[in-house]
This record gives sequence, C-alpha cells and structure tokens, in this order.
Amino acid sequence: MQRTNMVKGYLFVIASAFLYGCMPLGAKYIYAEGVNALSLVLLRNILAIPILAVVAKLQGQSLSISKKALIKIGIIGALGCCLTPILLFSSYQYLSSGTATVFHFIYPTAVVLGGIILLKERARASSFICVALCTVGICLFYNPSEPIDIRGSVLALLSGITYAFYILFLSYFRDKDVSGTKYCFYIAITCSITMSIVCILSGKFALPATIRGWALCVVFSITLGICAVMLFQAGTFIIGGQRASILSTVEPITSILAGALFLNEAITARTFAGSFLVVLASILVAWFDMKSAKNS
Repeated sequence: MQRTNMVKGYLFVIASAFLYGCMPLGAKYIYAEGVNALSLVLLRNILAIPILAVVAKLQGQSLSISKKALIKIGIIGALGCCLTPILLFSSYQYLSSGTATVFHFIYPTAVVLGGIILLKERARASSFICVALCTVGICLFYNPSEPIDIRGSVLALLSGITYAFYILFLSYFRDKDVSGTKYCFYIAITCSITMSIVCILSGKFALPATIRGWALCVVFSITLGICAVMLFQAGTFIIGGQRASILSTVEPITSILAGALFLNEAITARTFAGSFLVVLASILVAWFDMKSAKNS
C-alpha cells in the first residue's frame, strides 16, 4: 500500500468519524422539531435518495446494479445503517448515551478478532496494542455514578457487534461497478425500506413539525447519509476494516467537543484522559503502518 493512499484512507475515515461525532448534536435539534430517533434514521436515508440520484446523473453514472451486488449491499446496509442504530437507540431507553457509547465501542475489538477468526487475517501485535489503548480510552468516558441496566447493556453491546460485522463485510466488498455514489444510493434505499417498516410497525413514524425541522433533516441527511457513509466506505476500501474501526473511535471525542462548544457540557479529567488514549491509538495506527511501509 503506497503512503499517499494510506494517508488518504486515514483522512477519509477520520473525516467520517468527525461527521458521525456531530450526529448527537444535530439529532438534539431535530428531536426538538418533533422527530424521534427511529424516524430520524429513516429520514436520514430517504432524503438522501433523490440527492444521490441527481449526483449520479451529473457524474454520468448509471444506477443499474447486478443482483449479486445488490444482495451484498443489502446485507451491509441492514447491519450497519439499520440494525446498529435501532439497537443503539433502543439502549438509550435504559442507559445514558455516554454509558451506551462505552458498550457500543466494543466494535474495534470485535473487528480485529473477527478478521482473525472468521477471515483468517494476520494477527498483528500493533493492532492489539491500538485496540487496547482505544478500549481503555473509551471506558474512561463512562461515569461510575451512572447505573448500568442489563437490557440496555446487551442492546448496546449487540449494536457494537452488528457494526463490527458491517465493517468486516464492507472491507471485503469489491465490485468494480459499485462504489461512491452508487453504493451510497443503494445503501439509502435498503435502509429506507427497512426503517419504513420498522417505524410503521412500531408506531413511531414522526415527521418534522416545521420547515426549519425539514431543513435540519436535509442537512443531517447530506452530512450523515451521504458524506459520512461515502467517506467511511472509501477509507475502509483503502486501509481495511481493522484500521478503519480503530480510527473511527475519534467519533465520541468529536461528540464531547461539540457538546462542550455548543451545549456548555463539561469536559472532565476522565474524558480528557480517554480522549488522549484514543488519539494516541489513532496516531500509532498510522505510525505502525508507515514504519511497515518503509521497511517493505
């Protein structure tokens, strides 16, 4: 892997994590407009479809796709963009978002172990070191004074496991005719169909009550449903699932900073120490890779 490509992959994944980290802040404003969590996942995807179709046309891309590729994308989208947020948002009924995040971020460890056990990837000491650092860092975000509910803990852990499978499937998805806009388009369609059924059956279908609410949803959709998904996909294709999962742990740091800047939330010594360890793990990922590339 060339250094230029490696750096590009790192930047893509970190940029996607930055955008995902802004999600709680954006969601907070949208919830105030009458939208609930499940409906927001639906709107994030369904509003992206016409935008992506226009972008594909401007790029001169055909949106035709093979049945085999459609099935693969359907599985990837169902795991990462439907089941994962459903499980994570459901855990919020029993846990604080901070505690749920700690359990959800089991996924870097699950990606590394899953790659070794299921996909027979080479076990690298550097990966285990970086996973250990980011895991300790994420755990420091937990507030010991907050209660832990078994149901919420299981749901949040399952959200991390499904997201790990999403990353593993994504890192091995290869189709020369499906990438970028087309990939994102079919992910959005898969998620829109799935979430429409979930929202209707659960009775939690709620639309924005104002024009401002719709505008916020459109911005949210472009930012998360298009930009973040495409960046993470492109980055994972370049650097692989293990590295992408570790680098994406900068996401909660962005959430903490956004909360401090816009919601006046306090940054404690624990969260500062946790953030330091997560950033250190991300730096080490790049350093180990650069060292390996130099020696090869």
